[in-house]
Amino acid sequence: MLVSPAIRAIRTLHPDSSISIFVGEWSKVAVDNNPNINNIISYPDSWIQNKKPIRILGLVNRIRKGGFRRVYIFHSHDMLHLMVRLAGIPERYGFSFNGTGKFLTNKTGWEPNSAKYIADNYLDIPRLAGYEGTDVALDFFLSESDEIQAQSIIDNLEINARELIIIAPGGGINPRQDVFEKRWGEDKFARLIQIMKADGFAKSSFVLVGSKAEKSVSNKIKEMVKFPLNDLTGEISFGVSAALVKKARLLVSNDSSIMHTAVAFKTPSITIFGPSNPKSLLPYSEINRWISSGVDCSPCYCNEIFKGCDKDLACMKELSADTVFQSIKALKI
Repeated sequence: MLVSPAIRAIRTLHPDSSISIFVGEWSKVAVDNNPNINNIISYPDSWIQNKKPIRILGLVNRIRKGGFRRVYIFHSHDMLHLMVRLAGIPERYGFSFNGTGKFLTNKTGWEPNSAKYIADNYLDIPRLAGYEGTDVALDFFLSESDEIQAQSIIDNLEINARELIIIAPGGGINPRQDVFEKRWGEDKFARLIQIMKADGFAKSSFVLVGSKAEKSVSNKIKEMVKFPLNDLTGEISFGVSAALVKKARLLVSNDSSIMHTAVAFKTPSITIFGPSNPKSLLPYSEINRWISSGVDCSPCYCNEIFKGCDKDLACMKELSADTVFQSIKALKI
């Protein structure tokens, strides 16, 4: 989703062109249904992550057959840059970082783990080609089926959408590396839900969402909370979860992909950050806010391999449910 402003920019630069996007299957949901894209070329992420030569050469050949004139690459890795060069694309725009970029014809700096919003950094690539815009509003396009299923869930559970609170306690699962240190913890989420129910959110309906791999997280929260929760973890797609976020009163989540849907739909949200950098991932706004414990060693991780923590994950452990609740109250929703 963070690349969606750059996709709009590319469409502005090439209003009559056929635009294809080359994306791993794990991220494909973020660009599905985007009207600024004509074609999606997806592939299993493991082919590139695990450097499988035969598969990579097959992808290069597939790209070559597209006859593309220009490519915008939103990654600083030289292997991806080399792939599009081998595919014969003459104009190659992308990022340079720590010496990468030698296979590009036009390059700009990649600035991870800084105060610069990644969506704005992505815009720097079409800016190389003359784009002058600054709009970093995110897009996420739901299918009609996603919206129908979300409404059916609300109807079947007899939920008032104005009192719907989405809780996403998982996250940290990525093709390159799982970073479960980004999870605040089941006990903290359980405590927060109980505080909310007792103070200002008595009429609210709490719905847990996440992937099948996160089912155990939701189960532990349900065991700790003293009233029934609606648990859809592992039962609905990311698109349907996003459609519920669109209708919701509030989203509370860890630093994970679902937080970007709240930004796209202008749904109030609180996102809990620990080792990762909120300034680069989620600019603070009136309705979409992030919270962290503020310990000196955080943030220590952004868009790289997480090297582990020797501080006993203080950034997460020192952030209490009461503190997060105060941030929720400050939203005045």
